[in-house]
Amino acid sequence: MSDQHLQAARRLADVLAEENDALKRLDFVAAVALVPAKEAALAEMTRPPMPGIQRSALGQRLGRLAAENQALLERAIEVQTRIVRIIARAAAPQPALIRYNGHGSWVHGSRGHGSRTQAGRAAALAVSTRA
Repeated sequence: MSDQHLQAARRLADVLAEENDALKRLDFVAAVALVPAKEAALAEMTRPPMPGIQRSALGQRLGRLAAENQALLERAIEVQTRIVRIIARAAAPQPALIRYNGHGSWVHGSRGHGSRTQAGRAAALAVSTRA
């Protein structure tokens, strides 16, 4: 393995360690800011191939950091998904406070106080076939 390969592997390991630290702190802004450096380090690692790195101490460190990075990224995605769901629920429109009940009168308030039917409840309807 050449010196150039070792330097590329060390750069990748350092970026992964820094990104993992940011993800542990749930500092997503810092983690995202490291994406270009991570991509550049990965690109350096793939050209030309690095024979024998998997068995070296550096290769083992990279393997551990990559596995930890994957778990932390999955956790970050889960946290962001929860946040989006909370915001979506909070932003959902509230039911109308005044509704038309279908009988020519307005239903006021969410419980329909002072009207024949309550908002949100269907009025009973009977159809007779007798004349």
